[in-house]
Amino acid sequence: MNRTVARPARALIAAVAATALLLTGCASAPSSGADGSGASEPAVIKWAASVPQGNWDPVVTGATGASLTLGAIYEPLLTEKDGKPAPGLVESWEYNDDGTAVTFTLKDGLTFQDGSPVNAEAAAFYFNRAKTQENSALLGSYSNIDTVTADSDLDFTVHLKSVDYQVPYLLSIRAGFLTSQKATATADDAAALNSRLPVGAGPFKVVEYVPESHIYLEKFDDYWNADEIHIDRIEISFGVDASSVVSGIQTGVYNFSQVSGAQIQEARDAGLDLVSDISTNWGVQFLNVNRKVEPFTDERVVEAFRYAIDQQAFVDSVLLGEGEVTHQIVPSEHAAFNEDLETAFEYDPKKAKALLAEAGYGDGLEVTLSPSPFQNSAYPELVQAQLADVGVTVKIDNDPNWAKGYFAKETAFSLYGWVGRNSPTQLLTEHFDVNGVLNLSSPYTTDAFQAAITELRATPIDDPEFLDRVRAANEIGFLDGSVIPLAASASTWVKTSDISSNFQNGQGWLNWAGVTVGD
Repeated sequence: MNRTVARPARALIAAVAATALLLTGCASAPSSGADGSGASEPAVIKWAASVPQGNWDPVVTGATGASLTLGAIYEPLLTEKDGKPAPGLVESWEYNDDGTAVTFTLKDGLTFQDGSPVNAEAAAFYFNRAKTQENSALLGSYSNIDTVTADSDLDFTVHLKSVDYQVPYLLSIRAGFLTSQKATATADDAAALNSRLPVGAGPFKVVEYVPESHIYLEKFDDYWNADEIHIDRIEISFGVDASSVVSGIQTGVYNFSQVSGAQIQEARDAGLDLVSDISTNWGVQFLNVNRKVEPFTDERVVEAFRYAIDQQAFVDSVLLGEGEVTHQIVPSEHAAFNEDLETAFEYDPKKAKALLAEAGYGDGLEVTLSPSPFQNSAYPELVQAQLADVGVTVKIDNDPNWAKGYFAKETAFSLYGWVGRNSPTQLLTEHFDVNGVLNLSSPYTTDAFQAAITELRATPIDDPEFLDRVRAANEIGFLDGSVIPLAASASTWVKTSDISSNFQNGQGWLNWAGVTVGD
């Protein structure tokens, strides 16, 4: 048998108000430190967030940065250690001889925050829901999964459509956040979990939630790694203006937040602590074109738009130097980074104009850009200016219901961002595969990409050829894909000095294990 065993040492108002009161009533305020020290003051993270969370069900949310918040509530089947899959809810895993099935064994005695068991039946139910629920954002991620069976109380097997040695990576973090079966038993239950009652098996449970305002979490004592959670409570406030974050932290209103651009230097000047590492926690902002919708049905127009974008200008004027140029979907320190892509579509407005003229748009072209509401407005404005230089008039449509058109793949031209994926295959299928959540042209894909991703899946992760095949698939997918990167930057967090700096974060994941507040 081809065996992989992971070890720790190894690699709405009234209803909402009633819900908030109910959740609060079920919670008891901590009277001592989470580490059992007997301290009278609880250890609290007061998190300032600019944008409210739209969906709380990891099956539904297509927002890639959502895992930063969801990771406090939901525990993934696997986590990561040193860039490789490591135990989460799962203790170990074993492939069959031909790589077409992998059996996972869950840790014994675990429960969800509603008291229901974390067992193989719950895992199989979760996979089936993710594969069949109409609004699932995981269809592309799970495209090579055929069925999932519960073999015993703790063992479940993922049966694959073809050889795939990447499944442990796939179930690390984003695509492995397990939801309570009890809390999602019916469609109405699943809708409630998504909108107001998230229930997982992660380090913190929800005790109060008011949409658009705040969510309060308290330590879940039955979490499998509770001994390493030294925080009693996380209070996330939504709708905080980015310009007020630093002053809010200085005055004690908050003690933790994500910052970018001018706020990073402002935090430095204020003497606040920053947590930042582009190799593990990063974001890439990008444009999407829909190859099913004119004028992007013409390859020459797609290429023209790629040549028209000056990535360095985004780093300089939007990120104020707090980022880096990238011409692909990952930053330079990522394992999938392909040097050849950096010269594939270098800024060349003359070439862009020539391609547009060749496509019949020599006298100009008008398009509508639909940016995500989560984006800094400076991004679409600079896109508008750069495309104007090559004869394209851009109308910016700031639609608060942007997500509906984007995830239905109806929008023609959009601006969004992401924080990556732990799985190299998922990293690529999200953008370039048939049901990729970030593939605005879905179901558009190419035979060349399908061949490359099939070869990658069939390559064991310890194979010397593995990373070369990741980079090759990245290049193939990108060149015929629908994404135009704008800039990359580290996900940067500002905090007060009493919060420790020992965050062991992963891609799109805040790891609270070991983090302390206070002495």
